[in-house]
Amino acid sequence: MDNKPAIMKNDLASLQFGLPFRTDEGNKGSFGRCVVIGGCANYVGAPQFAAESAAEVLALAGEAAMRSGAGTTVLAVPDFLASALYKTVRYSAVFPLPSKDGGIVFDEETARKLAKGATSFAVGMGMGRGDALGYVRFLLDKTDAPFVLDADGLACAKEVDSFAGRAVLTPHTGEFARMTGMTADEIARDPAGAAASYAARHECVLVLKSHESVITDGREIWINSTGNSRLSKGGSGDVLAGIIAGLLAWKVPALLAARTGAYTLGRSAEFSRTNAISHLPDDIMSTLPLAFDELQGVMRL
Repeated sequence: MDNKPAIMKNDLASLQFGLPFRTDEGNKGSFGRCVVIGGCANYVGAPQFAAESAAEVLALAGEAAMRSGAGTTVLAVPDFLASALYKTVRYSAVFPLPSKDGGIVFDEETARKLAKGATSFAVGMGMGRGDALGYVRFLLDKTDAPFVLDADGLACAKEVDSFAGRAVLTPHTGEFARMTGMTADEIARDPAGAAASYAARHECVLVLKSHESVITDGREIWINSTGNSRLSKGGSGDVLAGIIAGLLAWKVPALLAARTGAYTLGRSAEFSRTNAISHLPDDIMSTLPLAFDELQGVMRL
């Protein structure tokens, strides 16, 4: 990429007090509705992680604020998973989607119902071979909602020329290699340049996940270093997608949402008192409020 932008550090100094101001007069409707689309016959848990983390971010004060009803999330899953999830999902509504051969099938009438009132989406967690492309095209053509494309949903990225500045893509290096046709070694030689070039060409925000993640919209490049080995468990990426989607739901700009998501996920792992061997993505939920306290300059007694 010619004239690559300067690389900046995505840290507390660059993020603190950067989120939009929220008044005490708001209610759950004031802070948006995040729809999480995922799941297939082989993956039940992944979209639940994303939905819970999205709801925590919508509340901006963690689980306690979620229990008070700030913000709403909808977990959209294949119809055969819906009844099982009704009993286990604590904070989200469940929306059944048409399915075939264990995966989600896109149906425009159903999508229109799902999109009514939605202010952000996260697509792809545990989706297998479900029709992520159908939903991405629908979101781009029929809505103005921003969205996160993650996990299995990233397989459809090569079919999209432009995300019109409304999408945050969150691949790890292997997924990015499959999206671009580059090898892992080629990406490793200049991850910031590769990510920025892709983001500029496809008009999106890209979070290239690694021990030091690259966050870029093609014009700015940020490197995030928060986090530790507690995040090396399946489900951590789904939580990141949910955090970003939750921020998008209440109109946080896409690049800021991605930067904040990467930072708070990592800081939540650093705040956790669960050891790295036993740590699970669920444990992030209890420390996520501490990361947002830090961003807001809140001191806990």
